[in-house]
Amino acid sequence: MTRVPSRRMMPLPCLQRDGTKPKFSADICLKRVTQDNTMDRFNGTVAVWFGMHHHGHDSRDWNNIREFGGPYHPLLGYYRSDDPEVLRTHLHWMRRAGIDMIVYDMCPCEEAKPALTDLSRDRSLHLLADELSNQRNESRKLSLCVWIEKYADDPTVEEYQCVMDYVRAHFSDKDWYYRYNGKPLIVTYLNGVNRAVGQIERDNRYFELRRVRPYYCDVWSYVEEYPQLIRTDWISVSPGHDAYMELAYQAKYLRKEPSPDFQAIRNQCRPVDREDGNAYRRQLEWAMQNNPDIIFVSGWNDWQYCLQIEPAVEYGRQYLDLTAQLTGRWDETAPYREDECQLP
Repeated sequence: MTRVPSRRMMPLPCLQRDGTKPKFSADICLKRVTQDNTMDRFNGTVAVWFGMHHHGHDSRDWNNIREFGGPYHPLLGYYRSDDPEVLRTHLHWMRRAGIDMIVYDMCPCEEAKPALTDLSRDRSLHLLADELSNQRNESRKLSLCVWIEKYADDPTVEEYQCVMDYVRAHFSDKDWYYRYNGKPLIVTYLNGVNRAVGQIERDNRYFELRRVRPYYCDVWSYVEEYPQLIRTDWISVSPGHDAYMELAYQAKYLRKEPSPDFQAIRNQCRPVDREDGNAYRRQLEWAMQNNPDIIFVSGWNDWQYCLQIEPAVEYGRQYLDLTAQLTGRWDETAPYREDECQLP
């Protein structure tokens, strides 16, 4: 599986076409999840994949939702990742969900997103670093690690090294940069056989480097079907997924097929239905039962693959509150529910 990004500004507040608020409301979501809020607390790390690649008015995620009939629409509208207020809303919601670590995907999948060799131009990354450096007044502190990836390809040795050098120079010594086994963590996403990552791993002495792939594999997994592979270090959880928009985009725009057979593409997909949150509940309860070091939620805003737990018009803040409830963090995240009236 690979991911893509996109963008276009849409009216921000979550209103229906008649100007009224959608019927879900935060209160309905709370009633749904507060029936059992006494779960044992997960004392490991709850991490979430985060892509800040929505920079242009024609961002791929947003275009693909419109063109290929995406089933979900962001509660914030078709936002820009380099908008500081949008980022602060994301971070508020992550704290409400009980998230500990942001796994920041550096994938340069749009023209506005700088190359892996030029991270000084990554405005979104630096906005995020600024926010994490100024969270002293937050009751829940967030940490960061970076995820190195290229869309439908793999980075070169030079690209890996540029990212690692930049992270070491600017971020890895901060108190908010996540450490695993005593070292700053970097995750490397592999699209195929990649000799470059092997060389980087052999030469590295500073970082904790961990490979990640989709589905069942011998390294960390981005997404799996239930029940997930039992590991002591990392277990992924997701709310469901659907590859149709991703595959349709690749057929039309990556491979440039003259007349893509979209029905055939749909037929080859094996989507996992969300079941009104029950699919996520099963995966998260399974991960809790097996108590790994890291529970990895894939992902925060992977709209392309329909993996997102970011609030949407269709399900409100349901997945934020499910995450807080099922990880036993309901009470400690209460201040972020109480402040919700200030947000869209």
